[in-house]
Amino acid sequence: MEVAANYNRWIVDRFSAYSGKAILEIGIGHGGFRRFFPNAERYTGIDIDAEMVQRAQAAYPRDTFVTADAGAPGLPERVGTTFDTALCVNVLEHIPDDRTAAANMAACLRPGGHLLLFVPAFPRLYNDLDRLAGHVRRYTKKSVAAALPDTVDVLTMSYFNPIGALGWWANNLMRHSSLESGNVKSQVGFFDRWVVPVSRRIDPLTRSVFGQSVVCVARKKK
Repeated sequence: MEVAANYNRWIVDRFSAYSGKAILEIGIGHGGFRRFFPNAERYTGIDIDAEMVQRAQAAYPRDTFVTADAGAPGLPERVGTTFDTALCVNVLEHIPDDRTAAANMAACLRPGGHLLLFVPAFPRLYNDLDRLAGHVRRYTKKSVAAALPDTVDVLTMSYFNPIGALGWWANNLMRHSSLESGNVKSQVGFFDRWVVPVSRRIDPLTRSVFGQSVVCVARKKK
């Protein structure tokens, strides 16, 4: 989804009111969101894949990128504890111990800083695409809240992208063997160009009950 510019911009826009000047991105993957935060004064990205970290460091030599596992002990000691924003988009669902990972992310924040989580929604939508992507789970608003540490307060929690959820459900009717297949790539391109603008208009009407993903903003207690 790193090539889905409209979709990624929509995600960033949902978080824009809570993003600060010192940003930690957890799980940069193939793309990362650095380019969407040009005004960030300090940006650190982590990923478990050393090759992805090297690529990001080459692309953004003034920033800091670290090979690290968000679910392992010692993350705050490695990257610091003074960030005002911790951004985690489509990563938590990959981590078996998501509670430890969420606690690690929160520990990297200064008091009053924001934890921005974006995860796939509804276990019933789990299909081949989730399995191929390495998803351990899909979430509800309730299960996201259960994964959060008691060091944060939830400010907002909602669903995201209703039409995308219907499309994801429709993929239950198909068999997929690779995320790199022409069928999957064509779906992503069509979705980003034609579906995102429509789903974005409908989203305010459905975000309390239904969507492809869960958007959560939590604030670290002072």
